[in-house]
Amino acid sequence: MYKELIKNWIPYLTPKLIYEYAKKIGISLTDSETTILYQFIIKNYSEILEGNEKSFIELKKQINPKLYTQLINLYNTNKEKYL
Repeated sequence: MYKELIKNWIPYLTPKLIYEYAKKIGISLTDSETTILYQFIIKNYSEILEGNEKSFIELKKQINPKLYTQLINLYNTNKEKYL
């Protein structure tokens, strides 16, 4: 059920929503990090929802290690709850 909700919501995702959500949960993002995350999500959300997490390797190369760790922790927490 959550997978379908996510798939239906993706077209409405914007960099601003990503930035505001990160800020709300205590993650600071630069404009370039926000853009990287937006592009990553748009490109890879479908395969990640299906359990293929290989695309995270590319993301790791594009952002700083602290942010990557924060994002992986957030992903794992939400994956356990919703997927």
